[in-house]
Amino acid sequence: MKEFIESGILKRSINNTVRMVNYEMKFLNESHLEEILQLQKMVSDALDNQELFVTDAREFILEQVLRPGRGKAIGIFVNNSLVAYRTVSFPGNSDWNLGRELGIAEEELDKVVHLEATAVHPEYRGNRLQVRMLKHTIDYVQQQGFFHILSTVSPYNYPSLKSVISYQLAIKALSLREGVYGGKLRYLLSRDLRDIKIMAAVASVMVKNKDIVQQIKLLEAGYVGDYVEKADDGSGEFMIGYRKISIKGQAASSE
Repeated sequence: MKEFIESGILKRSINNTVRMVNYEMKFLNESHLEEILQLQKMVSDALDNQELFVTDAREFILEQVLRPGRGKAIGIFVNNSLVAYRTVSFPGNSDWNLGRELGIAEEELDKVVHLEATAVHPEYRGNRLQVRMLKHTIDYVQQQGFFHILSTVSPYNYPSLKSVISYQLAIKALSLREGVYGGKLRYLLSRDLRDIKIMAAVASVMVKNKDIVQQIKLLEAGYVGDYVEKADDGSGEFMIGYRKISIKGQAASSE
């Protein structure tokens, strides 16, 4: 498979000084493991709010992302240094397939993709790198025959939530998650790439991202969250748009 994806120019911000640099985007393999781990640690250490990002273990990245057929990773390089990456895994019929929580049919679990981690070096934020990598990720997994795209995102992580909702993933659940999440709150979002349903909202409401109780009530009442915008009160919070929908039409066949 061709490893190179695209190249171009990015903005790099250092001490309020911006300069333009060349980048290359390409698929990663096992030889990039140490670079992924180093960037993951640097991004995690730089966060003020540790709720936003959960680091992946070396063994998980190696065995469930970089091993051929288990997952995939896309990276962005500047001067041969990794400055951003996105990883996905293919959970198959494993117990940790998130599709089970959403009632995905047993025979379709092997078509599930988990959007795993995204990390962007602080000097390269503002280039919409999460969205750029997500576009190529979805193109790739669709070519490989996957169609259920699932993701967990912190309710306090605006950039990540914005990027996945921009690709039509919708919030289906919100809960405290154990295991690698360590009891942190996470949205569970999903999209069926075959879906060509026409959905009309019969009710809608905007909720602050920190209003966890209200969001859980809406989700339990059959609402989905499919819109996000920054609050206009200067609080730094953001709003989630929830809709209760009626469905017209049908999902496309997987044939």
